Amino acid sequence: MKEEGNTVLTKDLVCYKNYKNNVNPKFINPFDSELLNVAEELIEIFKDSVGDTRAELLENSKMILDGSEKPILVLRGFQKLLLDRTKFDTSADEKFTNFREKVFTKTSEFLTTQDFENFAEFRAKIETNFSQKYKEISTKLYSDLPEFQEVLKFKSITSEQLLNRYNCAQIQGLLIHCNQLEITVSDSEPKKLRQLFKFLRFFQLLAKVEKLNENTFKIFVDGPLNLFYRTQKYGLNLANFFPSLLHQEKWHLVAKVQLKNRKIYELNLDQSCGIKPISQRFLAYVPKEVQMFQKLFSEKNSDWQISTTSNFVPLEGEAYCFPDFSLKHKNGTEVFLEIFHAWHSSHFSERLQTLNPNSPKLILGIAQNLLKDPFLSHSIESSEYFQEFGFTFREMPTVTKVSKILKKFE
Repeated sequence: MKEEGNTVLTKDLVCYKNYKNNVNPKFINPFDSELLNVAEELIEIFKDSVGDTRAELLENSKMILDGSEKPILVLRGFQKLLLDRTKFDTSADEKFTNFREKVFTKTSEFLTTQDFENFAEFRAKIETNFSQKYKEISTKLYSDLPEFQEVLKFKSITSEQLLNRYNCAQIQGLLIHCNQLEITVSDSEPKKLRQLFKFLRFFQLLAKVEKLNENTFKIFVDGPLNLFYRTQKYGLNLANFFPSLLHQEKWHLVAKVQLKNRKIYELNLDQSCGIKPISQRFLAYVPKEVQMFQKLFSEKNSDWQISTTSNFVPLEGEAYCFPDFSLKHKNGTEVFLEIFHAWHSSHFSERLQTLNPNSPKLILGIAQNLLKDPFLSHSIESSEYFQEFGFTFREMPTVTKVSKILKKFE
């Protein structure tokens, strides 16, 4: 089961049409009564599937798909989104592995040491040895494979929500293949706007923000096709960021999308597309790795309070910084922590150039992979600011390194 909103359609289920230099998602009518009925039937199948195997669930849902006259790609999209809301028993059970080994060992022994007139005689020998019917042995033999995984839980959804979620997933499926994204938001409530900026950090996106006026911001986000490192993960992060935009009052999105023929098309959307926010729960989403870091930090730093900040910090010139964390000491001192991952090389280089001794209290963490860049490595070594307030990490920052730097602010 995936996190709220943290799911996309596979590329074969993304439906769109091209016109000149534009690409347009093929949205479905969220009020289509026939689609709503099919969605309701599928949801009921998934609700009743707890205790069934994955294969049984797929077979039962396939019957609904085959019985409808609606486009099969749309219905398979519904099925995929519902599967992402389903939790299967994927735990490795040693008893199945051991049983399989015993069966293979014993059957090999029988075949090399005994002669059987026919398969029925061989099967009878196996049944006698394991005190089970042959069919039961066959079923148990591979019961740890995906198709035999048991359904543990299904996170329900209404048919209306599923149709809306499908339209959202069509956009996400295109954003995975974009190389440039521009977002304009205006007239947003401060709380919702801060939440949007927070999601930029949560999903580790490369973004620059310009404040056009008091109520309007323009956000420039690099797409995965502009990167040379872990582009698939970044593409999924970008796609999963999109639902947070739906919570803004007024928004406009322009994306440069590269499709199968490698031609660049423009995706142009705004709030008039009619897609509703997925759920309010999505706004409360915090990645597990962020939760873990906060927990470990709090356990080891009783004098400091950590939180995921939703405020931006103005830097020299017109630059803004959106830190990952705010760290507040009990004496009132506030320090910010900004983390740069493996694809953040250009942004980190720019950040170093804007910082000086008079800058806001900002700790910088940089992924060790970035040090492979000779220019960036030299910049770090020659930066007095980084030597004083910076550190490196592998996958995620360590509390020990952050705590060591924080002592300089106490």
